[in-house]
Amino acid sequence: MTAARELRFAFTFDDYDAALHLFRDVFGLETLMDLDHQGGKGVILKAPVATIELFDRAHTRYVDEIEVGRPLGETVRIAVRVDDLDSASDEVEDAKAVPIADPVDTPWGDRNRRYRTIDGLQLTLFAEP
Repeated sequence: MTAARELRFAFTFDDYDAALHLFRDVFGLETLMDLDHQGGKGVILKAPVATIELFDRAHTRYVDEIEVGRPLGETVRIAVRVDDLDSASDEVEDAKAVPIADPVDTPWGDRNRRYRTIDGLQLTLFAEP
């Protein structure tokens, strides 16, 4: 077995500034490194705690049905736990993310709301009871 020491997920956005605002300013992720090479920009942000959810297509459809009311057929989604879903929803919408569905209470006990960022990334906000 090879032990993972760190996982990094790299996302490319057409609207880099909107993505930076969402993840750094709205969610408060700490900047570890700014990247500026050959006219391109990037940043490495520190996530406070992370888990990886691996689903098969059937389970993805199940979660989509609960959170959105229909399967979306997409393979990548970021979920962010927040303390106050309503306040976080306002901030995320101010950062140009568009709600896909109304907030829902899930069978696993969270209150969730699904969004799509300006560049199309699925984003679930969730608050625990």
